[in-house]
Amino acid sequence: MKQLFSTTALTAVMACVAGPSLADQNSWDFRAFIYLWAPELGGTTVTGESMTVSFSDLLDNLDFGLMGALEANNGPISILGDFQYLDVSADQDSAVGPGIPASADAEVTGFVFTGSVGYDFRHTQDGQLVGFGGFRYLDMDTTANLAVGNGSQRVSGSISNTDAIVGVRGVFPIADRWAFSFITDVGGGDSDLTWQAGVTFDYQINNWNLSFGYRHLDWNIGNSDVVSDLSFSGPIVGAKLSF
Repeated sequence: MKQLFSTTALTAVMACVAGPSLADQNSWDFRAFIYLWAPELGGTTVTGESMTVSFSDLLDNLDFGLMGALEANNGPISILGDFQYLDVSADQDSAVGPGIPASADAEVTGFVFTGSVGYDFRHTQDGQLVGFGGFRYLDMDTTANLAVGNGSQRVSGSISNTDAIVGVRGVFPIADRWAFSFITDVGGGDSDLTWQAGVTFDYQINNWNLSFGYRHLDWNIGNSDVVSDLSFSGPIVGAKLSF
């Protein structure tokens, strides 16, 4: 079975960012990040069926997708926004028990935005260590035909969940032109739980940073007629421009 929206943003956030010291800055500096995230989709339907959709399957069924992030820094203060948008349609056959087949075809349009405000506790040194608070917004429209054994059901629903999050992210130089970045956060609200974790290695070329790493984003939704939980895990690559 296939579903989804995607996945993000932010939350990317993950590319938090290799850059110079933030000390003595009196104006806003910006970093724009365009990235490709290649996640495997995992989750559980409300009927109890586990699902896994690889990135190649996701690409095969992707109607449209867009991902990006923008970070603004002024001294120790930072603002970060990350978004993902996907329009996906797919079907999948599986089984919920011995001799009990299950199938589903679904169309999912989803948007994820993560926004946060943070404080850099290392702003007098190279690198960043930012504690932040913010929110993650999930908007998902799903229509699915579920068939289990000899029975079938058509379900549809919309989710508009806003969850408060807290977390920490950082960037630490590890060699000439190279830096290590990480991010982790956790929260809840309309969802029972949402959390993410990711790491990247960043290579600086003039005003550009090339980044590659891994990211996981997870929801325990709790208020959907179609999906009880969703997760995305996979490699991420992108380019970031400082201006």
